[in-house]
Amino acid sequence: KQRAEPSTIEQRSRNSMRRIIDSAAPSLKTTSAAAVAVSISLAVSTIASAVAVFITKKRIQKETTKQIDQLQELREAERRGRIKAEILLRTTIKNEEEKRISASSAFYSSASSNKDNGDKGVNSKEKEKTSKEENDRNHNMMLRCVGHVVSPFVKRMGTPRQGALAPHARGYIQMNQTVAPMETLSGIASYSHAWIIFCFHANTDCQSLSVKTKVKPPRAPYKVGSMATRSPHRPNPIGLSLVKILGVDEKRKRLYIAALDLVNGTPVYDIKPCVPWDIPGHFDGESLSVPDWVSQEDALSEVSFTVEAERNLKNLVEDGALEPLYEAKQYGFENVKEAIKEVLSQDPRAAKRRGKVDNSKSCDPYKISFSSTQIEFLVQDDRCVNVVKIDKTVVHNKTLFVDGIPL
Repeated sequence: KQRAEPSTIEQRSRNSMRRIIDSAAPSLKTTSAAAVAVSISLAVSTIASAVAVFITKKRIQKETTKQIDQLQELREAERRGRIKAEILLRTTIKNEEEKRISASSAFYSSASSNKDNGDKGVNSKEKEKTSKEENDRNHNMMLRCVGHVVSPFVKRMGTPRQGALAPHARGYIQMNQTVAPMETLSGIASYSHAWIIFCFHANTDCQSLSVKTKVKPPRAPYKVGSMATRSPHRPNPIGLSLVKILGVDEKRKRLYIAALDLVNGTPVYDIKPCVPWDIPGHFDGESLSVPDWVSQEDALSEVSFTVEAERNLKNLVEDGALEPLYEAKQYGFENVKEAIKEVLSQDPRAAKRRGKVDNSKSCDPYKISFSSTQIEFLVQDDRCVNVVKIDKTVVHNKTLFVDGIPL
């Protein structure tokens, strides 16, 4: 009996524990269910808060992006409007200046016959002042255009800074037969190159009483005098360009040229053949010296075309969209492609994007015009240009042209 007692006691303990557990089970179940409900409620609340935060962030991001796009569109519209206004104002000023010069010339020519009578009763100082003014006036020159340029560069943006950088760029000078008949070009085909004296007619800065003495060239780290640059913004907007002579068309009254850096519609004042002694060092062997920022090499390494862009360009050339500058039979697809590559390798983008890469997915391709086409391209990490799209330029009836340049 004594040996059986521990077992009995253990059994009794077990039974007692079972009764206690059975009596406590309902309350434990109720407590667990409450804990689970609280946990679920907290989880749902957390998820709802996270979703609300996510939706709010997305809404704010969308609104911010929309505001940025609107501001960018507004800025571009204001910029286009400013440039249009500048060009129209420049045209008005030019027309008024021509009227003033014409009236002034007529007045002084009619007054010259009465000069002796007008000199009576004028003291020496007034005579001296009048003499200096007449001397300056007599040295002013009213130039007449001998012709105008037809080139693939329809806007300033995308025009090479020097013609030698784009040897495949083709164009011609349509001669003005009233001022310069074709006989004036007799013998010029014997030369390989010529100097073109022209007017920077596409400047958008209005003339003012103050003269801009210093300018900052795009590749210079500092400002220099306007006469120490090739800048178009000068006291007299006159340019000098060296071009290659391709031939003379007597019937169409044209001088065909290549390797040009002239905007379409550029007024030409004179044409002079290039001779050996125009080249520095031809006789004395002295080399040409320039500042470091002029001679720096900053061309982009490579220009490639997407399959679609190359196919579209080839179709445009074959359809005659780039004639008469690039005829499909004589100067076809390969010449056009090389000309575009030469232009793009010089990074024709605006100064704020020049030298940078277009990595961002949101970065839109840069656009330039070449003849009757619009070219879209991106500059990638390895400083390679990728032409992504080439389409024919659509000119609407409402497109405004000033001096041959579409606004």
